[in-house]
Amino acid sequence: MDFENRLPDETVNYSTEHPLKEFTWLVVGALGTVAVVTALIGFFAGEIAARLPFSTENDFASGITRHWEEETRDAQAEEARLALRAIAAKLTPVMGLPEGMQVNVHYSAGMTPNAFATLGGNVVFYRGLLVKFASEDAVATVLAHEIAHAKLRHPASSLGRGIAVGLTLSALSSGMGESVAGGALQTAGTLPLLKYSRDQESAADAEAFAAVAKVYGHVGGAKETFTELAKIGGGGYSPAFLQTHPLSLERVAAAERTARERGWALDGPRTPLPPGLAALKPAEAVKPAASAAQ
Repeated sequence: MDFENRLPDETVNYSTEHPLKEFTWLVVGALGTVAVVTALIGFFAGEIAARLPFSTENDFASGITRHWEEETRDAQAEEARLALRAIAAKLTPVMGLPEGMQVNVHYSAGMTPNAFATLGGNVVFYRGLLVKFASEDAVATVLAHEIAHAKLRHPASSLGRGIAVGLTLSALSSGMGESVAGGALQTAGTLPLLKYSRDQESAADAEAFAAVAKVYGHVGGAKETFTELAKIGGGGYSPAFLQTHPLSLERVAAAERTARERGWALDGPRTPLPPGLAALKPAEAVKPAASAAQ
């Protein structure tokens, strides 16, 4: 029997594809897998965080509350804060807050047109946004929207998602993961960096519409609010409130549609701004609250 020591066929493991193309597909596949896994981990972490007892969130947010409570205020700022808390006191009894949840409303003299909710039921309203509104109804709409975020545990969900994503990214790069997770923890209480989904924004809107309808007898304040915010967002300028709270005419339509479905009045007499908030506006800008549209 004859044996022959043949050389292997050099084309057996040879690919006709360009090596860069194969490398590109490998990178895309790896990144896609990481993205899907990260998204899933973030989603479930957010859901778990939102279901923790509010007392746990409140303990975690004690430093946030202390930060805003201890902020230096002059007499005007204190009057504004008390006025906002008086409006919140009208809204919270009709919003069905979870047991043990207390809303802490704070005022910032900053002129950025902004308002946001963060951990521990803390809601911050900036002067820059307050001066845009001519009635208590409009202020109450924004305030109820932010209280709704707290009620629905959106800040906890957003923060939990951010931390989980940061820890997941740590598997790829410790520096990247620490930056994402640490940034979420350090800025959650003082800056409006917690992002909410479109569904979360819609849910907060629905809660706000119901609250203002019960307290003021109509949802006219919602239309006034969104119309004024649309003016702020014109000319390519995007204030912080619009960056964190997507705005569109659909929200006005949603308020009117919900009002018709539930039998609420679409409009009605506006409640004037309380003195503590009216005093924030320039003297020439103070006008009587608008009456119901004819």
